[in-house]
Amino acid sequence: MKEKRSFFEMIFGFPYKTEEKSMQSVKLLNGYTNMFSAFTGAAYDDPTVRDCIETIAKHFGKLKIRQINKSADKVVPVQDKKLLYLLTTRPNQFMTASEFLEKIASQYYTYNNAFVDVRRNSKGGIEGLYPLEFSTVELVKPTVGKPELFVRFTFMNGERVTRPYTDIIHIRRYYNRDEFYGDRNEKIMLDDINVLRAVKMSVVNKVSNFGKLRGILQWKSTLRPEDQKRAWQEFVDTYANTGNGSGIASLDNKADYIPLPDNDVDFNADQMEYARKSVLSHFGLSDAIISGKYTEDDFISFYESVIEPLAVKLAQEFTEKLLTSNERLTGNEIILESNRLSFMSVASKIKICQTLIPAGGFTINEIREIFGYAAIEGGDERQVSLNFVNAKDQSQYQVNKKGGEDDGQKDKTQDADR
Repeated sequence: MKEKRSFFEMIFGFPYKTEEKSMQSVKLLNGYTNMFSAFTGAAYDDPTVRDCIETIAKHFGKLKIRQINKSADKVVPVQDKKLLYLLTTRPNQFMTASEFLEKIASQYYTYNNAFVDVRRNSKGGIEGLYPLEFSTVELVKPTVGKPELFVRFTFMNGERVTRPYTDIIHIRRYYNRDEFYGDRNEKIMLDDINVLRAVKMSVVNKVSNFGKLRGILQWKSTLRPEDQKRAWQEFVDTYANTGNGSGIASLDNKADYIPLPDNDVDFNADQMEYARKSVLSHFGLSDAIISGKYTEDDFISFYESVIEPLAVKLAQEFTEKLLTSNERLTGNEIILESNRLSFMSVASKIKICQTLIPAGGFTINEIREIFGYAAIEGGDERQVSLNFVNAKDQSQYQVNKKGGEDDGQKDKTQDADR
């Protein structure tokens, strides 16, 4: 019978090797605990918070990951096919490259920390990249030998894994008071989330209590149950429906209507909007970005203030953890880039193209990509206008000068010498 493997073993190897050395907790300088746990306030379960995180994640997932070499002032693509495939197509067997980036962004904004395990084979080659959803994280080191830093993850099901920090991609937000982790969200978000939930709950209660008991008909004489029910039904049908446009009822001396006090908390739109704006501000978002009704300037501001800083952090960690020391020293690095022209208006795209095309700033295929068209054969060649020349070659271009004098002047000099 074929042995079944758990999800844990598919990620960390089968069979998983437990800690080979005895480990002890790492003591930090500032005295804070060396353990980090997920946000207990369940912020991600709030619709407003989830909308914010999802908005950032879906735009972050559009970025392209590339490995380049910046040597001799030239940007040269590196053709490491294995790593290129992992970064651009399938980081692991469970997710696409876009989903991979979305999950990293979601964890980063939910926990202010995101961890990605770098799975290597026996020869040190990279086999996969796995974002880790954890319960707690703890810093440990061997009790004997080299004081190398390890990270011990405990998952929701109780499974534990210990990995060297050099094989963990780690990015953090609000990285200030703690030496190792980004600060948690509880203190700065909990009040706003509670206000938002309280206002939403008042709306829910108002709707759910719409049909509750609001008054009593007190009969002044004894009626049989069937007569009492019939009289009550007549009163309800006559006055407690939308057909009674006047909102006025009348009773004779057979009964008195006794209203019950309404203790429902009224819905306050200003309070809800205040709490919602506070949550959006925490993530650096606006209503236009959340709703998708943004202008060109709105999106450029969002990209530069939210997407780009996260892209820089992750690119630097990718470069450090995925490339060898020799590769980094020879100019190799990993970048996350986006075609920023894709979210510009058509008018702005045309202006950019009119400016850069004559100077060879775009290839034909790059121009087609900007306007949403597929690449064509031979479209990677750069074309330039003959009206432009390198600054150092201006005199040669204007008077056909070479070697410090033109051919005509050179002939006249030779004749004079004769």
